[in-house]
Amino acid sequence: MPAPIPASVRADIVYHAALGYTNEETAAAVGVSRNTVRKYLRLTRAVVEDADDPREALVDVVRNEYDWTRPAGPGGGFGDLPM
Repeated sequence: MPAPIPASVRADIVYHAALGYTNEETAAAVGVSRNTVRKYLRLTRAVVEDADDPREALVDVVRNEYDWTRPAGPGGGFGDLPM
């Protein structure tokens, strides 16, 4: 498992993706690997899709206000995963 990254870096990844950057461009701009970008975009997509209010969840992620330790839904979430 790769080392965890700060929540602010996760927010930057999602922000760049929302602006239309490719994974490669996002990785270069943020200073992480392309695989890290893919991983956190996949996690973000899952959080947004499982949210009662997807728009609010995405805004929270981009603003670095999302609580990554809380369960994503009834079946649990990413709080069990080291990040």
